Amino acid sequence: MPLLRRAVAAAFTALPFLSVATAVPTPTIPWGTCPETWVGVASGSLGNRLQCVTMRAPFDHVVPDGRQIDVGVIRIRAALPAQREGSIFFNQGGPGEHPGKLLRLIGESWSGMRADNPIEGDKRRISDRYDLVAVIPRGLVGSGEIRCSNEVPPPPKHAFLPTHLGDANWQLAIDGARAVADACKAPEVSRFVNTEQYVHDMDTVRHMLGDERLHFYGISYGGMVGAWYASIYPEHTGRLLLDSSMDLMHGYRAAALLAVKAEQQAFDENVVAPVLRDPGAYGLRQDRAGITTAIDDFPPRAREAWAGQLHSPSQLAAALRVVEWLRSDNPPTIEAMARLVDRASFSNDPLLNLRIRREADTLARSLYAASGTSSAPGEDPEGDFVRLAMGCNDVEWPRRLADIRESLRRYAARYFNFKGHQIMEELTCTFWGGPSVRRPDLTVLGRATPFLLIQSEKDASTPLAGASHILDAFANARMLLVRNSTVHGVFNFTTSACVERTAARYLLTGALPVTSSRAFSCNDGFSNPVDGLPGSFPAPAEEPVAINNPAVAAGHDEF
Repeated sequence: MPLLRRAVAAAFTALPFLSVATAVPTPTIPWGTCPETWVGVASGSLGNRLQCVTMRAPFDHVVPDGRQIDVGVIRIRAALPAQREGSIFFNQGGPGEHPGKLLRLIGESWSGMRADNPIEGDKRRISDRYDLVAVIPRGLVGSGEIRCSNEVPPPPKHAFLPTHLGDANWQLAIDGARAVADACKAPEVSRFVNTEQYVHDMDTVRHMLGDERLHFYGISYGGMVGAWYASIYPEHTGRLLLDSSMDLMHGYRAAALLAVKAEQQAFDENVVAPVLRDPGAYGLRQDRAGITTAIDDFPPRAREAWAGQLHSPSQLAAALRVVEWLRSDNPPTIEAMARLVDRASFSNDPLLNLRIRREADTLARSLYAASGTSSAPGEDPEGDFVRLAMGCNDVEWPRRLADIRESLRRYAARYFNFKGHQIMEELTCTFWGGPSVRRPDLTVLGRATPFLLIQSEKDASTPLAGASHILDAFANARMLLVRNSTVHGVFNFTTSACVERTAARYLLTGALPVTSSRAFSCNDGFSNPVDGLPGSFPAPAEEPVAINNPAVAAGHDEF
């Protein structure tokens, strides 16, 4: 028996209360009730269709050595078992995001839709005919949850990296990264928390369910999961829906840099540009050049407190005024700064004046409360562990410390909202000890059935440039572009009938729009469901239209 099949058999025999006879290739799975820690508080609409189980899986499916880990599996059974056609596996992304709550919410939503609805009917038919399945990634709650430390870690000792570039702070960052790497790789299983083993866990469950093919719906990092599965198990790969996929062609470092660049572009277009067009409307005395210089010269204290916090022109205008007072008056306390805010006039427009005043007060308070450290301990320690372990275990991190430091200097100068977290992750992975995976040959993905990418045009988390790289690399890739959308994770989260029907129809049948291009877009408008009534769509739904030049030309800087 091949090594991988021996590993699969070992997983079957390790299931609790499960006896496997050699003549029975697909054992009965002892499904049970799902813990709320896995799926949240269920509405009850799914009844006993919502099921969970814990299986035992080898640390290493390819070379098992007897060591095993608990792996949780969540399933929403097909509502019409007699019409069941298979399973659709789901990964929420991250890496490090727990899939349980979102899978349950999707299942509850799809099960409540009308099969005769021309827009939503395919989602109901998916719910009727397919199991919806999520394998909980190793290390998260339900799959042998792991933390880098059982105690709440202290804040990092280094100061905010982009504004503290000296030798002493850099050494503190190196020492901190080394300590995190030592703590996070200490658990025995840590080297086996990677995308390769996760894919093997998925295929084990596919086999246990008795399905010949695994259909897949992945968000963000889930795009990498789907690509790796198709490359390792091409004979068992079905339909692949990759929603807001990370740039799986170039790895974590390049994907992180694409996001940093996209965030800066969004900041320039949506926050800075409106102020530059009409400074006087925002009560600013500087001209365009003066405002640009003021932003570039934000005091380190302000840059640290406000990185990633300025999302609107009114916030930027408020920040610029607060910075003026820092330079001219240097108020020693928040009370002194608050008095300046209260006395100031920010705009001749009464409503805008009130808005900027409120923003100035909020920004001033965050400025005086700034801690001076790079970041606080995370609120999701298991997710933090999985994110780090996956990144460090999946790829090489070969750069010298001097090169990483030079990147820090460059990005701190170039990107206003750069916080340095990416540098800390790279430093930590540098001390990890190298990857632990057998990387698949991704060219195998090119032989799979045509797969569908869904991509928001202005997504700053996984930018369009990354999806265009995937589209360019694989002739069997198709891309549905959502114009003017910033949403990360599109399917199920729009009021576009064209987007929702196209994605659901593909998952249900594999059907793709017939157009003259491998890329197409929906032109029936887009908005987030919070801006409309749930389930309300324009009618009739438009079909996607071809895009002649879909790719965004974007070279990859090293990161």
